[in-house]
Amino acid sequence: MVDDTSTPPAASPAPGALDAAEIAAEQDHYAEALQRFRGDVRMMEQVLATMIERRVPRGEVHLGLMLDQYLEGRELRKARAIIGQLDEAGVPLDAGRRYAVALAAAAAGQGAEALAMVERLAADGHQPTRDQTSAVVALLVGARRTAAAWPLYRRSAAAGRTADRDVHLALLADALGRRAAKDTLLVLRSMVAAGQRVPSLRTAEALRMLARAGQADRGLELFELLAAAPDAVAATPDGETVAALLEALARRGRVEEVTALVVRISGGAPGGHLRNAVVAARLGADDADGAWTELEAMWAEGHLPTAANLERLLDAEVAAGANVRAAGILDWLVVIGAPVPPARSGPVLRAELAGGLDAGLRMASALLDAGQPLDRAAARDLVERLVRARRLDEARAWLDRLRVAGTLTLGRSWGSLLAALVAAKRSDDAVGLLEELVAAGVAPEGADLVRLVSGRLRTGDRARAERFAASASAAGVHLPEEALRELLWAHARAGDAPAVERVLALLVAAGITPDERHEKARAWATGETRRRLDEPTEPAAEPTEPAAEPTEPAAEPAPGSAVEG
Repeated sequence: MVDDTSTPPAASPAPGALDAAEIAAEQDHYAEALQRFRGDVRMMEQVLATMIERRVPRGEVHLGLMLDQYLEGRELRKARAIIGQLDEAGVPLDAGRRYAVALAAAAAGQGAEALAMVERLAADGHQPTRDQTSAVVALLVGARRTAAAWPLYRRSAAAGRTADRDVHLALLADALGRRAAKDTLLVLRSMVAAGQRVPSLRTAEALRMLARAGQADRGLELFELLAAAPDAVAATPDGETVAALLEALARRGRVEEVTALVVRISGGAPGGHLRNAVVAARLGADDADGAWTELEAMWAEGHLPTAANLERLLDAEVAAGANVRAAGILDWLVVIGAPVPPARSGPVLRAELAGGLDAGLRMASALLDAGQPLDRAAARDLVERLVRARRLDEARAWLDRLRVAGTLTLGRSWGSLLAALVAAKRSDDAVGLLEELVAAGVAPEGADLVRLVSGRLRTGDRARAERFAASASAAGVHLPEEALRELLWAHARAGDAPAVERVLALLVAAGITPDERHEKARAWATGETRRRLDEPTEPAAEPTEPAAEPTEPAAEPAPGSAVEG
């Protein structure tokens, strides 16, 4: 047997030993022998030893055959000795043999050197042979050079080559991490074809990834692949795993495929979750009638629809103006306890109110009882309709309820009711309501107060007008100066000096500094200013200032107020 450390370099035979023709014939003879013994390294080494013994020159063919045998056997030390002889003969290694050397180095535990050789070959544009590709992929994946491994793996898989299970699992994890649908399916197909066990967690993750990416067709392909695989290779995905795929199909309205998949998974008796997938598919296909029929059947069988399906169907029915159906869907949402945003319940409630006040009240009451928020516009409409219907006590009760629920918390919501109470000659109730609002921390609207105070003054009801102003001031809502001045002169004309002082205090609380106009009202109320009717018929020798005072009340109060002459 020939040892690489003792093999002498190729040398010319001694002069006169063999002529050129004989050397060529001998070389061909030994090349044929090396080819014949390919795979038997011992016999090939014996042939090479005979050549040395007989001084037959060893050429590129002989050394190349021996090198290939050593590389196939991963005998790196002997292979390098042959490479040295080829270098001395000026014979460079081709890319295939250089890749083989790298793989032999990896097998000998010299991974870093092997990886460097492979990377240099790739940088120079050289590719491994088909037989080498799987081993090179394994080397790159083991060194976490996954990006460099993928092009080689794709080419190898396309040629029908397979890889080890560990390599496949590493590539599958990388493909899932990158959400690469094509690469994921490529690896899974290769694993199933090779009979390699596919972890259920990975198949479930792959199905969910494809569904989230909107790859419904590839998801179906994967499901069929796994379902057809032997149980020892891959388990058929269960209903929970396929739920994401069903959802992706349903979003595209692919009713037939969803229905077939549901029947296949459930064995013909789908539960509520799978039935909801069919409903979602019909909604995705804009088949509201079909979705409604499916929901009614589910409800009759005791299956609850999902809130998502009900909300989508509610939107469709509202858009179509199907108010009766929309109200029924809203009832379903309330029954199953799903939160209904005001943006969805508002149009339905307004439609119910338009059809009849009592029907709208029943729906609003059901929503509030279930803890659902009401649409503010619909709630204001409800109160206004009660006020217009002169159902003032109900309007007040609903306003209290809506305030507690956090729907109508601003004072402007109470303005129409306050005005209606006053118009119905229920001023005491209006004042009481205003005081209750103040106590509850609700600030009434200034414009509403002005109308209430002015209205009471026009009827001569100074006491209630003042109570309105005082209650509002306690809540931090102050009447404008014009309204307070109107109230001030109303008391002044009546000679009610204490009331004038109270109104002056309201002015100060509103941040208004009393001036000479307000002092004239005080003087008028206390009698310091003489009334025009009390003056003598003939002018006095020295006219006094009060003679011009009676014109002040006519200029100061707001239009419509009475002036005593």
